[in-house]
Amino acid sequence: MKKFLILNLLILTGITGFSQIPAGYYDSASGLGGEGLKTALYNIIKGHREYEYSSDTTDVWDILKETDKDPNNSANVIEIYTGWSVDAAQEWNNGNGWSREHVWSKSHGQFDPEVYGPGAGTDVHHLRPSDPSANTAKNNRWFAEGGTEYLSTGCFYDDLLWTWEPRDEVKGDVARMMFYMATRYKGENNEPDLELINYFPADHNTHDPVYALLDDLLSWNQSDPVDDWERNRNNIIYSDYQHNRNPFIDHPEWAECIWNNNCSGLWFSSYPVKTATDRTSYSYAVSASCSMDSVLTISIDSVPPAWLTFSSLTSELRSATASLTGSPALSDTGTYTIYLKLKNGQDSISQIFDITVSDGNPIAFTSDPVTDAVTNELYTYNITVSGDAGANFTLTGTELPAWLSLTENTGATAILTGTPSVTGIDNVILTVTDDTKKTITQEFEINVSAQEDANRIIISQYYEGLSNDKYIELTNVGNADVDLSTYYLGRWSTTDLPAGPYANGDALSGTINAGQTLIYENASAVNPAYAHSSAYASTSATYYNGDDPVALLRYGDTWEDRVDCIYASIAGGKWGLDNGFYRNPDVLAGNKNMSVLDGTGEWTEITIEQADTAINGTSEYLGYHVFTATGIKNFENNLKVYPNPAKDYIHFESLNKILKTEILTLTGSTVIQNTDNRTSVNIENLKNGIYILKLTDTSGKVSFSKFVKH
Repeated sequence: MKKFLILNLLILTGITGFSQIPAGYYDSASGLGGEGLKTALYNIIKGHREYEYSSDTTDVWDILKETDKDPNNSANVIEIYTGWSVDAAQEWNNGNGWSREHVWSKSHGQFDPEVYGPGAGTDVHHLRPSDPSANTAKNNRWFAEGGTEYLSTGCFYDDLLWTWEPRDEVKGDVARMMFYMATRYKGENNEPDLELINYFPADHNTHDPVYALLDDLLSWNQSDPVDDWERNRNNIIYSDYQHNRNPFIDHPEWAECIWNNNCSGLWFSSYPVKTATDRTSYSYAVSASCSMDSVLTISIDSVPPAWLTFSSLTSELRSATASLTGSPALSDTGTYTIYLKLKNGQDSISQIFDITVSDGNPIAFTSDPVTDAVTNELYTYNITVSGDAGANFTLTGTELPAWLSLTENTGATAILTGTPSVTGIDNVILTVTDDTKKTITQEFEINVSAQEDANRIIISQYYEGLSNDKYIELTNVGNADVDLSTYYLGRWSTTDLPAGPYANGDALSGTINAGQTLIYENASAVNPAYAHSSAYASTSATYYNGDDPVALLRYGDTWEDRVDCIYASIAGGKWGLDNGFYRNPDVLAGNKNMSVLDGTGEWTEITIEQADTAINGTSEYLGYHVFTATGIKNFENNLKVYPNPAKDYIHFESLNKILKTEILTLTGSTVIQNTDNRTSVNIENLKNGIYILKLTDTSGKVSFSKFVKH
């Protein structure tokens, strides 16, 4: 939405005194305009004292440390294009410090100080500290509006037109430096003859002493008025170093008089406030000046929007002030184009700008979508939103694949869950609406990939006994051996909000075979003796104390790299102290979420004594994990398959006579087939992993069951 407001300020004003301008300094320019004024100013400011670009004595580096000193930190300088405050002592420093920016690029006029010595290339009226990367990006580009933002600096560049737009806060500074250069250097005494132009040269690398774009520079001179920073800089250069001034800081209206044939002397000296927030007070103090002794009135020709009020405050000789104030409502969000007009009799100038009213507390998704899923594994995305305090939110799935469901927990949270069965890319669109009808959507794609048996390693048991008797058990529930060189085990200290690198942990090594269980122990563990004697390796991830998250990681050592974990809220105390937990047999994939340890989730709680006295072949026993498979047809009540996992033989019992027995891989290949009425199959020659037992009875009925060869 764009709205327009025209404000005519009929102001009779006089110009205010410019501080620290020497008495009589500009007397020879009095009453002049156009080229006559430009020539008079050249004669006033020429012949200044020059300094070396780099020297053991006072040089440009030294001067910029004074002229561009950070008022809040005297050891720093302010960089022109970024606004960053940086260490003044870091002169260049191989590109890690700051550089000296020639605002009028030295290639346009060929006055490189390292080639031609002092002169235009060392004139600090147009030299400013700059970030080296921003300086390189600006290059020798013309100054003009538009382009792509450079690194969130507020500066913009266009490679086609070869232009650079500085950030709003220094647009006027840049313009007045360019006016100075075009006035100070007129081709005399072997100096360049610099001119501002209103077109882009065909060759942006031209050495011609010209610079574009004059119209934009004139606009910036008005939109970004002179401030105390510029005045102070001008005074330092004049009094302490070069002993000449930038006339366009002392009299910005002279730019209009020279290049735009407008010598009325009218000038806005205030910078517009261009942003407003709903339900927050807005205020812009308007000030203006004029070089003529005349008094006019302030009037408004059009009615402002209801939330904005214009007031004429003062109308004195050589100055005038006014104000724009108001407090926009949420319904006032949008953009308003404002025209302020300053008049003295028949002459006038305008200040044109936009006020953008934004929602101060818009609804927003504060969670990043989970964009990857795996077939036959649970997908979970915890959704959070924010907005106005006390607002009621409605979350809906505008577009969801059939395997996903959205459950709204509270007004600001929801959970998107489901288990995909087919690979592919699924589109998701979530919509949030509050009770003021503000709406926002989050659109993303979920890439569903095939379940990798080679990737299915889980934490199958957690044991925390007395002293250093601590163990973590890993089991490969997949159908292929896995190289552990990309995996890590880690521990985070006393938190239920783990993040970043682990506090203690180790990279893993070796191979875990399909169906194999490995024990990782504390280096000082002793009991139970059977676990200590069969431990695969030690890890500092076992330095836990009952309330520390533990995670299996892949490809990195941060919480964000986890593929499985065990932890609970510390609000309930030390959940793991002197305790043990083993994974339920139907868990065949890692879980990145907070663990449910009360028996209703994926874990079964056991005492340390139960683990210490466990029988090999049970999940309580450290070094052995019982797990079954899901996703295949459930076998009938009259069919029993055992043991599972199995080592040498897999046995089965059925009320019906079995006609054919088959052992299949997960990809469907038959590896064993028998056609007699037997009740067991020899599997000792099979490679460890997960297989499918397929039984066909005499009636033609087929039953399936997954089992593990261990």
